[in-house]
Amino acid sequence: MKLKYILLSIAITTFLFMPTSALAWGPDRPTYTNQSPADHATFNSITDNAAVGDERDFVRIEEKNSGRPYSSKITLEAGKQYEVYIYYHNNASATYNDDKHNYAGVASDVRLASSFPLQLAAGEEGEVSGVISWTTLADRNTKQEVWDEAWITATEDMTLHYVTGSAKIYNGGNANGSVLSTNLFSEQGTYLGYNELNGAVPGCDEYAGQVVYTIQTETTKPSKSGFNKTIVISLAVTFVVCLAIIVCVIVKNRKN
Repeated sequence: MKLKYILLSIAITTFLFMPTSALAWGPDRPTYTNQSPADHATFNSITDNAAVGDERDFVRIEEKNSGRPYSSKITLEAGKQYEVYIYYHNNASATYNDDKHNYAGVASDVRLASSFPLQLAAGEEGEVSGVISWTTLADRNTKQEVWDEAWITATEDMTLHYVTGSAKIYNGGNANGSVLSTNLFSEQGTYLGYNELNGAVPGCDEYAGQVVYTIQTETTKPSKSGFNKTIVISLAVTFVVCLAIIVCVIVKNRKN
């Protein structure tokens, strides 16, 4: 009995002091494989996806046009652009998408919400998050969701900015290439879809896709050129004011 409590204490302590970046995806949920998909609408729970591996790790990031694969943890430099990659996949077998199975495989009201820090200090770690939420045709009142994070560390003090219009959805349907609403960065998120952004995503990998958007980083340190420019302007203003005073004094003396 004592051993049981000791092991429990160790487990609780390990969880509480676990590094933040280790607590990425959630919630803990049943998993599936390509050969054994789900019999109901559920998202990003296949562990052997040929394209992305474990789908629970579905938020990734990489420097834009670097040629390197997206990853779950990177270091950011100021003055560069980074692409956030978010994968989504309704894991239900296509078998359950028809009326014979009461459309159990079709997810409705499917939304994606994402966030990232607006500012980071040198050495500070932050998270880029993605939350996929949905309901089913059988129960539209119960929202389900899965989430994941990618971790970013700043090399210097910087601000982070969304590049307007960069958030796009890519899939095999007519919605491919559509620009997503900035509701993407709100708590309720923005609709996903296949042929249109209406929140309907049937089960099977043919209806899967990804959302990609760009973050611009900017340093918060004043540049040397900016500093010198400020000094030059100040000196010029001072010179003009002094010159004006001298001219006024000379003119006044001549009048006298």
